Amino acid sequence: MDQISFDDGSLDFHVPPVEFLRASVFAGARDRVIAGKLALYEGNHLFNRLVLEEGRYLCYLAALSLHSAQDMAQPSTWLTLGRLQREVTALGVASRNRVEAQVSCLRKYGFLTQQPHAPDRRVRLLVPNDGFLSHDARTLDLLANGLAEFGLSPTEASRSVSGTELHRAMRRATLPHLRGISRLIRRHPQLSPFFAHDCGYMVLLLLLRNAAASGGRGVSTGYQRLAVQAGVSRTHVRRIIEAARDAGLLTTEARGGHDIGLTPAMWQAADRWFADQFALTDLLLRQGLAHLCPAGC
Repeated sequence: MDQISFDDGSLDFHVPPVEFLRASVFAGARDRVIAGKLALYEGNHLFNRLVLEEGRYLCYLAALSLHSAQDMAQPSTWLTLGRLQREVTALGVASRNRVEAQVSCLRKYGFLTQQPHAPDRRVRLLVPNDGFLSHDARTLDLLANGLAEFGLSPTEASRSVSGTELHRAMRRATLPHLRGISRLIRRHPQLSPFFAHDCGYMVLLLLLRNAAASGGRGVSTGYQRLAVQAGVSRTHVRRIIEAARDAGLLTTEARGGHDIGLTPAMWQAADRWFADQFALTDLLLRQGLAHLCPAGC
């Protein structure tokens, strides 16, 4: 692990990712986060298709951040379709039309509503529903609970404020870091076979969980089982696995994906990713607490 080097220029982390990676509790904390994320994602096929791809995930994150940071006394901060399009297109991950299409899907399935603003009904605000916010809160809680295992973050102080206030403050803190988070994702090109495909992140989590359960050895579930769990077609899973194999992350010995092996490069890439996630959550937690308790919690 000490041979892994990090370029932390994407974000000004308080605790560098390598500090999490070197901790003796890292593997256990990583595996519990993976299991927790799968508990949130598994079986939630519609929601996963709407957010589990790089461009759509950043759009989702931007919507939550803008919602949390808006000040109703300042129209320039309101979460509208136009504001969301400006934020996401500035990141270079989606066009205005793609953002509008994602918003339409989120509205169609009830994750977002578009409501006229009472003082000026020409303005239509985007409003995340309770389920959308709750799913994100559970994700933040999962990562914050993982942080508590390291003893490097102010997780004790976070218990002195309400969960709802803390989640909102952490997402408010996310807004100025959206560009850095986009760069953070892109500094993991080894994992692009997963990040660039619909539900590819779900497939990644399933492979990591199943391999960890077998002591880091191969996964024998097959393409069909992975497809059912991820909510995509068998062909889609096969393409993801083949792309990851061609990138040196996996080996496939048997037909149908019944003997998928995770290479050392795969584990190293995954560990770097989760170390970044812990460092990012630590940063957002600290900045969220600083907003809620300027004098200290």
